Formats: sequence, structure tokens, C-alpha cells
Amino acid sequence: MSFCVTRPVFALLTLPLLFATGCKTPAKVDPAPVPTAKISEPETLPPWIDMPLSWEKLRTIELWIAAQDAGQRDYWLVEGELQLAGGRLELSRRDLSQEKARGNTDMLTTRIKAARLGMEKISQDASANPSQRTRASDGIARADRMLSELGKPALTLGVPLVARAQWGAAPAISANLTRNKGGWKRITVHHSAEADPVPLDGSLESSSEGLRQIQRSHLKSKQPPWGDIGYHFLIDPQGRVFQGRELAWQGAHASGNNNIQNIGVCLLGNFEEEHPTPEALASLGKLLDNLRRVYSIPRREVHTHQEFKSTACPGKNLEPWVERYSENEAQKSRTSTKSGPQASAKPSEASSPKSNSTSGTKSPMKNSGKASGKTAGKSAANTKKTVN
Repeated sequence: MSFCVTRPVFALLTLPLLFATGCKTPAKVDPAPVPTAKISEPETLPPWIDMPLSWEKLRTIELWIAAQDAGQRDYWLVEGELQLAGGRLELSRRDLSQEKARGNTDMLTTRIKAARLGMEKISQDASANPSQRTRASDGIARADRMLSELGKPALTLGVPLVARAQWGAAPAISANLTRNKGGWKRITVHHSAEADPVPLDGSLESSSEGLRQIQRSHLKSKQPPWGDIGYHFLIDPQGRVFQGRELAWQGAHASGNNNIQNIGVCLLGNFEEEHPTPEALASLGKLLDNLRRVYSIPRREVHTHQEFKSTACPGKNLEPWVERYSENEAQKSRTSTKSGPQASAKPSEASSPKSNSTSGTKSPMKNSGKASGKTAGKSAANTKKTVN
């Protein structure tokens, strides 16, 4: 049996359902709270940030730095100092050719050296970020190149410096060099001890040719290739001090990681067979004193090459002088109450052949972590090794 429901009847049947659903009041829903972001004041940028490079901008930076709290070193304070030093360098570079042509380079040299000091400070500043320290190291290298072009050394180290341009250094190959980072912490003394050295007749030219030969050897015969002469400073028998590899770059003189933060100083000569001259030792003492002062290097961190490697370098006639220099403070402290002020002679006073030929028991390594001790060096010396 089948039946159908007409439309009016269907409407009557569904009407109560419509009323049942349509009469309900929907539950009240509170709107979701709108998060309120904390609005901070925008960072105030220094007034010089968008100024084009000019002396006016540099003066503005100087005044701005003077108004800052020096005890609160932040990004912008370091950046201001960096832009001040970099601006001085760039404006000096623009004036370089013109001032050289006029022969008026003293003011330019002063300006470049001031900029270099600023870069040196930033390169060792813990408040500077890695990018700022890298830019500062680049600036040091630029300053040194400009000073070399002017025939002026970058540092005042108590002795006159013969600049790279003056002794005819070949350009450094920066792609084969490693930047020095973190300042300088030690110094290593060497002798040149070449197999076929340039005869030195006491003239600046013969010593310069000796340096050029060493540089050629370092550039052409080393593997992997070196980017420059390995030493930062060299001293000839007349006591002239020559600027070697720029201090913006890590040296290549003490083997591998021993070169890190290690200034290399080389005396021309073979001190297994001859004695260093009093003039060379006097300049070495002054150079070491001033390098330690500038870079806060303890006296005990002045080393011989044979402390790092099995080698005769710096030779049996120079090694005792370096040891006495390095140990001078400790010896002075131990002996001052026993022997009075004459107990510890200055290293430069121990330069005679008699005192330098002493071959007493060598002290143990100052740092047990180094590659080889002085015993190894003594053994190397006995086999007449003169490698560096």
C-alpha cells in the first residue's frame, strides 16, 4: 500500500520544526582580543650617517663621538670611530699625488698615521663586530701602503725604519697572505743564514739588495706560495731597521700556527759562524722594547726560532742574547737583592764575541706546548743546520 503526502500537509508537518529551531537565541560569543603590540621609539641614527664624505662630515663625527658615553661602547660608537679613521684615509688618498708632487707630505703623513692608530684600536676592540674588525684590518693595510708610497714607516718604534719603498720591496701578493687578527702576543728572533748571501759592504744599497734577495726567495721557492717576505722587520749589521711584511698580515717565519699573532724579526747574517754587531743588537733591543710597549707584549714572550722548530736559528752567537733579554725581568727580580743594580746587564751590553760564545746549559722551553725545546735547537745547531 502506498500513499503520498500533499504539499499543504508537508508544510504543516515541518512548521513545528521550523519554530523549534528558529526561536532559539544564539549564544553570545565575545570577540577575540586584538593583540596590542608595544610600540617602541625608533632608533635615533647618528646625524652623520647620510652625509657625503667631506671634512665637514669628519668634524661632525668627532663632535658626536665626544658627546657619547665612552664607557658604553656600542655599534654606533665603534662605527663612528671607524668612519672617522676611514674618512681620513680616503681624503688623504685623494690628496696623495698632489701633495707628493709639491713635496709637502708631512701633514699628510701625520693624518695617515692618525687614521692608522684609529684602525689599530678598532681591530683589537672587543666591542667591534667581526665585520668592523675586518674593515679596520683592511684600513691598516691601506694606511701602510700609503705610508710606504710616501717613504714613511707606519710605526714609531724608537729606531728609524727603512720603508719598503726605500729598499725596493716587490708588491705583496695579498691573495697568498693571511690577515693578522687579535693584535700581537709574541715576538720571534731569527738570523737570515742564507746559503749564498749578498755580500754586505755597510752601504744601504747592499743591505737593500740582501732584503730583495730574501724576498725573492720567499716569493718563488716556498710551497704553498708565500705572499711576501716572511719577516716583519729586518736589521742589518749597521743597525738599520727595515720594514718587512706589513703588520696587517700574519708573518711566515715560525712554522704553521706558531705564526699566529707572532711578530718576526730577522738579523742579517749567519750567527752560527759570526757574531752580531753591537749596532745590530742595540737596534734589536730598542725594536723589541718598543714593539712590546706598543702591543703590550710581555718580555717572556720574546722567543728564538728554535723554540718552535728543530733549527739552529738564530744561531749560537745570538741565542744567548735573546734568552737574556727574555729572562731579564725575572733575573733582575731574583738577583737585585743579592748583587745590586749590576747583577743583570742589559742585553745590548752582552754583545761582545766573548760573552756571546757562552754555551752553558740552556733553559727549558718557556712554553711546553711549543713544537720543540731548546734541546732540539742545540742538537740542530751541532749539525750546522742554518735553515730558518
